[in-house]
Amino acid sequence: MTVDPQVIIVGSGPAGVSAAWPLVRAGVRVLMLDAATGPVAASPAAESAAAFRADPERWRYQFGGDLAGLAAGGDRSPKFATPLARSVGADYAEALGLQTRGFFAAGALARGGLSTLWGALAAEPPVSDLAEFPGGAAGMRPCFDAVRARIGVPEPTAAAITSEAARRVFARLQGRIAVEPAPNAVLDAPRDGRLACAHTGLCLWGCSRRAIYDAADELPLLRRFATFAYRPGHRVTRLYADGDRHGLEVEAGGARLTFRAGTVLLAAGTIATAALALPRLGLAGRPAPLLTNPAAATAFVVPGLIGAALPDQSFSLGQLFYRLPVEESGIPPWAAAGVLYGGDALPLELIASRLPLSRPVALRLARALAPALVMATCYLPGGFSRNRITVGEGSVSIEGETPPATRRRLRDAVRDLTRAIVPAALPLPGATSILEPGADAHYAGVLPMGGAGPFSSGDLGEIGKGLHVVDGAGLPSLSSTHPTLTIMANATRIGERVAGRVGGTA
Repeated sequence: MTVDPQVIIVGSGPAGVSAAWPLVRAGVRVLMLDAATGPVAASPAAESAAAFRADPERWRYQFGGDLAGLAAGGDRSPKFATPLARSVGADYAEALGLQTRGFFAAGALARGGLSTLWGALAAEPPVSDLAEFPGGAAGMRPCFDAVRARIGVPEPTAAAITSEAARRVFARLQGRIAVEPAPNAVLDAPRDGRLACAHTGLCLWGCSRRAIYDAADELPLLRRFATFAYRPGHRVTRLYADGDRHGLEVEAGGARLTFRAGTVLLAAGTIATAALALPRLGLAGRPAPLLTNPAAATAFVVPGLIGAALPDQSFSLGQLFYRLPVEESGIPPWAAAGVLYGGDALPLELIASRLPLSRPVALRLARALAPALVMATCYLPGGFSRNRITVGEGSVSIEGETPPATRRRLRDAVRDLTRAIVPAALPLPGATSILEPGADAHYAGVLPMGGAGPFSSGDLGEIGKGLHVVDGAGLPSLSSTHPTLTIMANATRIGERVAGRVGGTA
């Protein structure tokens, strides 16, 4: 594309590519600016989980050549300890001038954004959780369907559960709580140059088969359109008004560049989008709410599987997805949700590091426990979070807090999940922890659609004529269901409406 763009999209993550598709299909000239500068860490290639375990060099993929992954402990997902996560998140905090207190902030200056290492859960939230969205659930449903069809979300079936421990827990939970095989955006058949999942169990370190959806894989498909241009290595540092157009100051290869367009879609990720949008709105220095899902993690063991053989094939992403209604007198019903994982695909070193034993003994016990382990996450709706983000001159600060009442509700949810699972699996003593705010990496709600107040945006995430927020920053609420599919569906909805407004001139 050599002519001026009609629309500029900032960011190449799930929101950015989802907004781009309806635009390019309508013939709109689109320029996508992306901070990504280079490739991320290579993914390990192996025919099976057993082959990977037998590889004497596997530690390089698990922990990095400098063993930095061994030091990345804490109550966070193991994926944040991998070389892939470190390469994806490199320079992110420095680029934003990011400082946090009581909050874990994950971000990416990489093609595809955080979808490069996401958990792949593509679950649609309940109808009630979409009540605050423009058009409600009815308006969002066609967009959910379109996204699932585009990225590849197979119909979840019990055959997809690879962990024997998870299978036994699934049998116990049916009829007790709402539970299903996890609806993952992982291919079960080849498409668009990507291969089907081979259950190698290497998901946490990146899929060399590209079976796990990554927004970066959509960029070559978008670039087939003559009206789409993609410029990596172009980090937007400031937005400003320029008559009837929007100006974007960009840092690229040490140079300062300027781009202009009548319509700009902010899809840089909730935190980075807030860093651009709040000063543009004259709200620099004012703390804004930042929604996250308060989260807990726990673990169970299936007694009959202790010491069993580790499987040749496995899957380290979610095995089961559950919803857990909880009612209390005096407040409306609310629901927790979460994912159950099999322990047989995790590196034994990570399990052993959490056992209060000497390393040799811990490794032997981890080997015995791994086939019997089921790990669980538990999330509350974002309304139970209490975080604030403040954007200054070249800086972003985030403060997080988990109120006592939220901690109590998390413990109650874990208790109810435990009651539903026992006796198929028993809780592992000392395994339950309440995660640091932000450790879920579900960030939303800084500039919520609709409503009133200085931080609110319009039905199309519009915070100024032609300036739209299309990522998680624009969500009016945060369901306990993982938000990525919702963010993509909403970005698709906005992209369709903007395409109708702008009109293609190709």
